[in-house]
Amino acid sequence: MGEGFREHDPYPLGEGAAKRRVRGDDDKIADGRLGASELKILGIGLAMAIVVYSIPFTRFVFSAIITLFHEFGHAVAGWLMGMPAIPAFDFTYGGGITPHGQFQIAIALLIAGGFAYALWFFRQNPRTVALIAGVFLIWLFFVSSDWRREFAFAAGGHLGECILAGILFYQALAGVGWRIPELERPLGAFVAFFVQINMIFFCRRLIHDPDFLAWYKEGKGGMLMNDLEGIALDLHIHTRFNPGIEGVARMLMLFTFVPVAVALIWYFQRARWHRVITSLYAPQADGSGG
Repeated sequence: MGEGFREHDPYPLGEGAAKRRVRGDDDKIADGRLGASELKILGIGLAMAIVVYSIPFTRFVFSAIITLFHEFGHAVAGWLMGMPAIPAFDFTYGGGITPHGQFQIAIALLIAGGFAYALWFFRQNPRTVALIAGVFLIWLFFVSSDWRREFAFAAGGHLGECILAGILFYQALAGVGWRIPELERPLGAFVAFFVQINMIFFCRRLIHDPDFLAWYKEGKGGMLMNDLEGIALDLHIHTRFNPGIEGVARMLMLFTFVPVAVALIWYFQRARWHRVITSLYAPQADGSGG
């Protein structure tokens, strides 16, 4: 047999082998950088957000996005707390509303079962087990008390806005998750900045504008308490912490920057975080899948 390879011979292995795609080759992810294209995308998104927010009519039109994010956050928090919740637009008083049902032990047991299965599946990966156990204990802390369930549900709306804005900010920066990146990346940046700007001005008005604060305290239809007032009341009744609506608004304003900061850190160190996530996802501590 000669030096050459017949048509159906297997490809050689080793350094001289023909290059073929091997499972794991695509796992090498480089750290992100802030170049001209990224700055252009973020700049376009920020400029669009400032212009749209500055015009009352366009601000009102695009506030539907914020309502969607807000009510989605409430719905997710409700289901995680074992309370069925369906988000909807409020065509009577404006904005949105997410009514939730009574606490259902069956839903809570189903979620607890999911945690138990995850702990069993990753039982040979101590770091993942510790992470899942930590998340489970936090979940158990909130779901085991009526007022803490309501607290989590009330907080879910504004936290959902911030978290979803942070995700869109990362996607715009990294260019992941889009079908037409050239068009969708600036739009993603626009939505992220628009939500952030709206949140900052909302918190500032609650802190510094007595008339807006008085209007906010009226609630919806003079009956339904708004989220931050409910959170402040829960903290005042059940803990020794009494921040009031203004104090909760200050904490929310600080949290507004957290998802964006996390997105930036993740982007600039995404090679490292990809390795961390891959190691946590592996069923065994050595990274093997068997």
